This record gives sequence, structure tokens and C-alpha cells, in this order.
Amino acid sequence: MESQGNVLLIDDDDICRELFTYTLERSGWTVRSAGDGLSGLRILDVFRPDVIVLDMRLPAADGTSVLDRLDERGIKAAVIAISGYDDGIDIARAHPQVLAMIRKPFEPDELVRTVARAKTHLGK
Repeated sequence: MESQGNVLLIDDDDICRELFTYTLERSGWTVRSAGDGLSGLRILDVFRPDVIVLDMRLPAADGTSVLDRLDERGIKAAVIAISGYDDGIDIARAHPQVLAMIRKPFEPDELVRTVARAKTHLGK
């Protein structure tokens, strides 16, 4: 199967990260994942995603810090913010690189559809 594109998934919940990685890969995406913000930023040194799925509450650099670093590095990937908390969604909504927000819990298929829309939105 030809790759749909590249996704970086940053989420500190191990079970969610594994489930979402599996679901995205089964749908044809090439996925790299990280359990905290700093690890996600290190992956960006060697991997260029079309879409970043970013939990807003993370250890070792939260979602806001990751978004700020994307700007500093000039990384133009579409960002899908995920959070189970209203404040995380509100913070993400204010950032121009965030194209979509999904409130936890959600179905893995919703993530696949949102990732595909985000990539299409960027024209990639």
C-alpha cells in the first residue's frame, strides 16, 4: 500500500498512542510517535510529517511549547490538537497552525478522517 503521508503522533497515554498508531498505519499512513513533547521535537530533527497529532497536556514540553517550537523551526505541518480538557482545546484554538481539535475520548476512525482532511487542507 502506498503511503498516504507522514504523521507524527505525540501523546503521553501509551494505550492511546499505540491504538492510534496502529489505526493510522492500517489506513496507509507512515507514523512516528512520541510520549512527550521533547521526544516529539527530537523526532522532527529527522522526520518531516505532513500532519502532527498533538496532545495538549504532555510531560517534558506541553502542547503549547511544542507549537511554539514548530514556529521557531519553521515547520509547516498541519496540527490536530487533542485534549480531554477544555483549557487544552481553548489554547489550541488560538494557534494558527492548528487546523482541527478533537476532544478525548474519540474513536480512532475519527482521527483517521481528521488527519486526511488536514493533509488535504494543506494541499499535500
